[in-house]
Amino acid sequence: PIHLLEGHYDSSELDELVKFKTKAEEFDFEKYSELAKNPKAVAVGETGLDYFHLKDLSEGEKARAKEKQKEIFAKHLELAAKAKKPAIIHCRDSSFGQKDAYQDMLAILKEAKKKEPKLKGVNHFFAGTLNEAEILFELDFLISFTGVITFVKDWNEVIKIAPLEKIMVETDAPYVAPVPYRGKRNEPLYVEEAAKKIAELKGVSFEEVARQTTLNARALFGI
Repeated sequence: PIHLLEGHYDSSELDELVKFKTKAEEFDFEKYSELAKNPKAVAVGETGLDYFHLKDLSEGEKARAKEKQKEIFAKHLELAAKAKKPAIIHCRDSSFGQKDAYQDMLAILKEAKKKEPKLKGVNHFFAGTLNEAEILFELDFLISFTGVITFVKDWNEVIKIAPLEKIMVETDAPYVAPVPYRGKRNEPLYVEEAAKKIAELKGVSFEEVARQTTLNARALFGI
């Protein structure tokens, strides 16, 4: 569920024209615990911390919104552990290089792992540093890359160093279409562009990246 203090209409994402409307929702632990029991449910999430959209709030409103996010994130991790399902984590800092959301996310995740050592998952649309990736690996979490890596070089080092067994690929469609589809609506089919870029950076074949990331996804989701 999306937990906002009020509804939100997102008219622009990374200067793209895709639009969507998000509703406010209170988290009902028991309701979602029942849903998570369904064998078709392979994960809990996405969940996490997003401080990017808080920049227009007052300092008091920001503090309250962050505390709400952290509270619900911890409960979602508890739900994932209880359901024995992986958690899909979303994490977005307030601005590029400001590592506030990642710092808070990792602190909460470390506490959750102390209580539930078998908790696992993936940080989708990874936007952290190499050090943050290594901490996630230590906590039994994978990292996932989108087509952003085809036109942004910030995560080249992470991709080169991170074990392929710890990496997944995705699109985050309909946003952030990869090269050569920039400016168009992103589609699930374009996931192979992210895999091709990872292969290029690691100096391995596309087929190896496709094979290993597929194995990683199947192992994580139990499919």
